[in-house]
Amino acid sequence: MTPITPLNILNHELIGLETHVVGSRDPGHVSKKGTVVAETREMIQLDTANGEVLLSKEVCVFQITLPDGTVVQVDGNLLKGRPEDRMKKRQNRRW
Repeated sequence: MTPITPLNILNHELIGLETHVVGSRDPGHVSKKGTVVAETREMIQLDTANGEVLLSKEVCVFQITLPDGTVVQVDGNLLKGRPEDRMKKRQNRRW
């Protein structure tokens, strides 16, 4: 499996990565942080210090810590879709 980098993060599953919400149209989501435990087409589920929370990808900006310690900021709109579908979409795009 290809290591996750800032350049290919959209092609990878996020489960297991540390994530911090740094912006959101829903003020209740800002500053939520924890480990991604599940990901659907529209939502990310985080295991936080206060329990698990569901976050809409569409309204959040995430700061994601990669396994090598690199921190990447990603607009949740770019994460919409299942990881396998995001990968197919990127592979079929012509640059």
